[in-house]
Amino acid sequence: MHLFASLAAHGWHPAAWRLSGQPGFEGAAPFLRAAKTAERGGLDAVLVGLPSAARATRESGKVDGLHLDPLPLAGLLIGATRQIGLCGYWPADVAEPFHVARVFATLDHLSGGRTGWIAGLAGPAELAGRFQRADLAIGDADPTERFAELVDVARQLWDSWEDRGFAVDQSTGTFAESDHVHPIEHAGRFFAVRGPLNVPRPIQGQPVILHRDVPSGAARASAAASAEVVLAGPATIAEAKASRADWRSLAAKHGRAPEGLRYVARLMAVLEGTEAAALKRAAELDRLLDGADGSLPRFVGTPAQLAAHVAEWHAAGACDGFDVLPAVMSVDLELLVEGVVPALRKRGLVRASYEAATLRGHLSLQRAASRFAA
Repeated sequence: MHLFASLAAHGWHPAAWRLSGQPGFEGAAPFLRAAKTAERGGLDAVLVGLPSAARATRESGKVDGLHLDPLPLAGLLIGATRQIGLCGYWPADVAEPFHVARVFATLDHLSGGRTGWIAGLAGPAELAGRFQRADLAIGDADPTERFAELVDVARQLWDSWEDRGFAVDQSTGTFAESDHVHPIEHAGRFFAVRGPLNVPRPIQGQPVILHRDVPSGAARASAAASAEVVLAGPATIAEAKASRADWRSLAAKHGRAPEGLRYVARLMAVLEGTEAAALKRAAELDRLLDGADGSLPRFVGTPAQLAAHVAEWHAAGACDGFDVLPAVMSVDLELLVEGVVPALRKRGLVRASYEAATLRGHLSLQRAASRFAA
């Protein structure tokens, strides 16, 4: 079973910051603490930058959430960790393929092969009032077309260097082996990109590509061409099984091995030593919010109960792992690491320690080969 943790400054419950004793804005400090805690628990990866339920209300101007940019934050976490994977959210709506490819190739080299790109489309609701892009309104183009083209070009750029391309042979004066560095002359509907990339091939061949789940249909069919990890929020085992099977079937239609796609269920966790205490704390958080937040599936209970819950889903073939969103970061992440992970190890569902050096290794995904290699 694969296990991720999504990080947030105070926690994933929108009222986490209102709890007595919670500090104010601490910059990167809570993320550094959380990443180290997650690595101590042997988690596959931490995820940064995914939008939470906190929103700024235009009418009132009220702001109840701050979000550091995930890419420099991921760069900072590289220096604070040694083994855990680091995945950052960069929505394709506001991205350019050369920039994406260069940034994530750089992060992959700096981390020794531990990075993942959380892609997908943020959409107008998430970006409203923050970005204005004229090229997003080309004719009647479906935004998923632009998204698919962007991901494909980024992957071409990563592939433009074969492993043998970067030679740096002082004796012959050869910096790069031209036979193993490939030009990219892409002229598509949305992008015109010339390569090769000006960063050597990533340690993993390509960083792991994670997609947020999208409804079935053209958008999902398009995303299945590149998704290696799908982050989903199914409410039931039946829903998860059907969605996982659909994603894998669509991946196979793109000529991919369906078992190469990891379907990961997301849930917010409120944990305590007893179920009664967990229910009480969840009720207090909801009271501070003036109502429960229903944007994500939620689990309330003890670490042992959460271990049993995820084990049941995994045994049923509903998912390949879980992305746990600690309701209060300082409390629930610690209980995940100190309570849930040991219980899963006793069940033989997670490894005792890191066995690989890269995120692809943690996820049992093959290193990506260059499409241009002979």
